Amino acid sequence: MKTFSFRLLSSLFVAAISVILLSASDCLAQKRLVAMNRSLKKAGFDVMVVKNADRNTMGRAIDDFGRKLKSYDVGLFYFSGHGLQVNGINYLCPLGMSVQGQSDVQYEAIDAGKVLAKMEDAGNSMNIVILDACRNNPFKRSFRSMRNGLAQMDAPTGSFIAFATAPGKTALDGRGNNSPYVTHMLSNMNSKGLTIEQFFKKVRQGVIKDTSRKQVPWESSSLVGDFYFSGKGSSSSSSSQASSQSTTTQQQQTPPPAPKPRPKPKKNKDEQVMDMLLN
Repeated sequence: MKTFSFRLLSSLFVAAISVILLSASDCLAQKRLVAMNRSLKKAGFDVMVVKNADRNTMGRAIDDFGRKLKSYDVGLFYFSGHGLQVNGINYLCPLGMSVQGQSDVQYEAIDAGKVLAKMEDAGNSMNIVILDACRNNPFKRSFRSMRNGLAQMDAPTGSFIAFATAPGKTALDGRGNNSPYVTHMLSNMNSKGLTIEQFFKKVRQGVIKDTSRKQVPWESSSLVGDFYFSGKGSSSSSSSQASSQSTTTQQQQTPPPAPKPRPKPKKNKDEQVMDMLLN
């Protein structure tokens, strides 16, 4: 199975976002890029990285991703940066975005629906979208009305959409090198035998614990098949488990030994004399 991953990084609004989105010259950002790339490549993805992208660069990169995806079975799009919703539509914020008001967003940002459209045009069997973009809206003072986080998106058939937090909520950046969301994705990426649903369930459990339930990752899925980041796991463990189950079954089916006959009680002297007379 050929898999292709596209990571889009924006360095917009440094003060409000995770260090992973800073310039690549920052040593912490370099470590995050290396960690994510290593994990995705180990999972079998061909990784394409675009960082510090303005709107034109972002748009061209998504177009290129869509064209290349036609040659692959599975595609993965990961975006980390600022995202916002306007009238129920989610937008990805590029570098250098400037708006005077809410109506400018559709011309300055990238509609997240474009990614899904390119994936659908590619016609491959499975697509995964991870949006780590549920941050506070940096333009809220310019908006007539503002909702936090991203809006709910329905996954088309054969696709899986993962959000760093629930619709309408904001994600936390964390205190370490990575956000809680990225931290738990990395820690589970190489765990064998986890379907993508189980993988993100473990991510959600870890994030909820680390944030004291302030952040709850959320997914939308219309997958019709199984996907494993690191494979189904060792067949030997499955066979040993099956052997153990077979042994247990055989033990359960073996009939218990027949009970020993109880010894006859000794006869008294009168009964012994009577037997002698009869015989």
